[in-house]
Amino acid sequence: MAYFMDKCRGNLAFIIGFCAIGFLGIGNITFAASNVELDERCKLGGMSKIEQESHRLGAQLQQWNQVYRLSGNSQISDEAYDQLLYQWQSLRRCLGLSEELPEVVLPKKAQLTKHPTPHTGLKKLTESKVYEWVDSRREIWLQPKVDGVAVTLVYQNGHLISMISRGNGIEGLEWRDKADFISAIPKQISLQKNVVLQGELFWQLNEHIQAKDGGINARNKIAGWLMRKTSPQKNEPNIGVFIWAWPGGESEPEKQFEHLALLGFPLAKQYSHRIENKAQVKQWREYYYQSKLPFATDGIVLKNYPFPDVLAWQPNQNSWAIAWKYPLRSVVSEVKHLQFKVGRTGRVSVVATINPINLEGKNISKVSVGSLASWEKKDLIEGDKVTVSLSGLGTPKIENVIWRLETRVYPDLSTFERFNSLSCLTYTEHCLQQFVARLTWLGKSLKIKGISEVTWRDWVENHQLTELTTWLRQDWQNALPKNKRNSSSIKQFQSVKFQLTPLWLKGLGIPLPKTKIEQLIRLEGLHDSVEIERLSLTRKQKEKLEKWLATPEIQLALQAIQKLKANESLTE
Repeated sequence: MAYFMDKCRGNLAFIIGFCAIGFLGIGNITFAASNVELDERCKLGGMSKIEQESHRLGAQLQQWNQVYRLSGNSQISDEAYDQLLYQWQSLRRCLGLSEELPEVVLPKKAQLTKHPTPHTGLKKLTESKVYEWVDSRREIWLQPKVDGVAVTLVYQNGHLISMISRGNGIEGLEWRDKADFISAIPKQISLQKNVVLQGELFWQLNEHIQAKDGGINARNKIAGWLMRKTSPQKNEPNIGVFIWAWPGGESEPEKQFEHLALLGFPLAKQYSHRIENKAQVKQWREYYYQSKLPFATDGIVLKNYPFPDVLAWQPNQNSWAIAWKYPLRSVVSEVKHLQFKVGRTGRVSVVATINPINLEGKNISKVSVGSLASWEKKDLIEGDKVTVSLSGLGTPKIENVIWRLETRVYPDLSTFERFNSLSCLTYTEHCLQQFVARLTWLGKSLKIKGISEVTWRDWVENHQLTELTTWLRQDWQNALPKNKRNSSSIKQFQSVKFQLTPLWLKGLGIPLPKTKIEQLIRLEGLHDSVEIERLSLTRKQKEKLEKWLATPEIQLALQAIQKLKANESLTE
């Protein structure tokens, strides 16, 4: 299967040929889950829908391939492409159809040049398969898998005569004219004979850490530069070259790396390491994933020396070199459900329930989409496919919607238009979410412990908690079922009368900055023009405060708090 996938993607990127599939390298819980899901769909039927989705997804993959191949720009990440391709193949299996995408039709005007030695490609293996491969071989060397554009450099009698894109491994585009403007490529070498080198053009970066920075579109920068229709006007100092194969060169790796450095290609010597055991493989992979490097990488490459004779090199057939990709930075999943939640201020947030995935050891089934405006901008509905990654703090986030259902059925959002900063100050059925959110915030502001949102919701739905201060009333507390949880909560309520006025005002959502709220030490001060003037409020702040104070529900809440404070004074 690894061979098939390498062959498939190699053909699809026929001209540019700088793909890096990693199909087996990302064979983790995510692909397994996707496969189970699709297999279930096969069993349950619905073949017409499966056939329709297969047709649309196949057409989309072809379109991405065409852009990728002819313009040199990738509209979708390798990781996302690989996963969607896998899902498309699963759909095709349901239908009993071929799992191989047809080749993109090439423009007749495309002039192709044959490689003197074919590009063999790499099999991408999982960790366990990598270890099996290592156990069965000797003389293994490791290099970082540089993320760039693969080329062949051809020297004749010491002069560079050709630079060919990888293409389909047999032939590709002739880029010799572009090579003149890449200072990292020697135009003349000291070896006066025919020399064929295979390597990677990469965009030079400054202290790039792959685990933190990702690919940052470095490969597309190279491709975009190479595919410009106009000739370069000056040298491009940001392009480097990493030679990873010398067909017919020195058979001993150390001598080969040394010789390459003398010819003007020093990076292979600097970034090649002899491997003695499996532990070293994992250590070097982690090292290159976490270390500062001058280029982007997407894994490591392991090579078994000596290589076969060049006559045995065939496209997409390579038993002496493999790749182990880095962990997935983003995973494709399907949105199963969208939940619209109204917060205490009336702001609507959207949470997506997705098919469960695993990222960096975390099982993820829910992802925040953000505000209603963010959701509308993403144009996301149930059934769409998204890429999910982790933020710097480890919070899952939706990066992109990469596959949308053709039929777009959107939920009715008209009910959310009624919510604002002054709505749902008392309970009604349509106000449940915002009212409970207000109570939860009030309890948190007053430092009430042990009462969760679930408890507040239960009291609202089942125990007539209808106003923001209902829970302060003795008769309401007495009517609660007698149990340990409620007894503990009532004890908590006794302490709130000692809380300072600013905490009450914050909990009720007074529309003022924290620094202004902290200056209001008495509730009476809200109606004292002198104290209000001392706050130095802006005109807009004054208008918001006046509107808030004029709201009947707020007036009742303030009266209840005032009464509580008065009883406290009498007790003292």
